[in-house]
Amino acid sequence: MFEDLFRAAAAKAIEIAVYEGHLIKEDGIILMPATIDLVNEIEEMNRKHLIDMALANNDRELFMQLTN
Repeated sequence: MFEDLFRAAAAKAIEIAVYEGHLIKEDGIILMPATIDLVNEIEEMNRKHLIDMALANNDRELFMQLTN
């Protein structure tokens, strides 16, 4: 009984946090917005590194793919 009440309260708290933007629920996974920002930053750093590598290796095709 108590466990069901606790689960319902936790589910409602998560629902409210998602609604207010404190958490993001995507594909059933709950994340903090800061986590999404960090992943986006890492992806951008990786893209810039690949662009630098394409320039260093004179790989015009890869450079064009990454910059479009």
